[in-house]
Amino acid sequence: MQLWDDELDDNFIGELNEETLQKVQRELQVDLPELYINVMKKRNGFYLVKKYYPTTIPNSWANNSVYVNELYGIGEDSGLIDTIYLRKEWGIRSKKLVIISAEPPTFICLDYRRRKNPIITFIDVEANQEIKLAKDFEEFINGLVEEIKELEVGPFDDTSLTRQQIKDYYSKIDHVILKGKPAEVDRVFVKILSTNNELIRYMVEKMRKHEKAKVHFNLLLFLSCCAEGENKGIIEDDYLLDVLNELSQSKNRDVREFSLYSLKELHKRLNI
Repeated sequence: MQLWDDELDDNFIGELNEETLQKVQRELQVDLPELYINVMKKRNGFYLVKKYYPTTIPNSWANNSVYVNELYGIGEDSGLIDTIYLRKEWGIRSKKLVIISAEPPTFICLDYRRRKNPIITFIDVEANQEIKLAKDFEEFINGLVEEIKELEVGPFDDTSLTRQQIKDYYSKIDHVILKGKPAEVDRVFVKILSTNNELIRYMVEKMRKHEKAKVHFNLLLFLSCCAEGENKGIIEDDYLLDVLNELSQSKNRDVREFSLYSLKELHKRLNI
């Protein structure tokens, strides 16, 4: 089963050696599953090719699946050792939960709370929800799929959001922009697109000012649709023109070319 793309990505933290393996297991106070170790000896940290795991329990991601973007390598700096600060930051009290993938406030964990051979558990801290996904790591890996239909929970109407929900969304945006990886920012943006225009505009502005080119590229996936005439009423044309002009000066070639394409479509639509 091909778990990763051929090219290395940002999650790769270097070749795994025995010294690092023993250090990580000692600090986390667990014996990692043999299959997890064997996988990481081949590629120590990576984005998954198949990013969805089916579940019959509705959750904050979807009615019938959870999202799994990557698997952490065995080590520090975006590796399994991040479990320690993530547990502290998000109030996960049990030291028998080892985080192998994170899209805060949701986490995929090796769950040692009931037995030495861990099950795989999905945890949503904000929703106070736990879902058992698989009896072990092997079942989890074999159960990942590329696509599941009807992923999204039904969209919100503008009037369906309470003041507290809106406040929570603002906090979530601020947090992911400050501390999240580009994939985490994109995942939150997908959710925000089904809330209301005020929140969408707020996150667009935050993503516009982000330092990562990948965030800008993901933003352009939305802005290009706006330029072509979709999503009417969400983003004003003058503002859209300003953002696209700014991004067209990016040092990143992909962002620059995508922005220029979107500008061309916007000019065409506005007869400029």
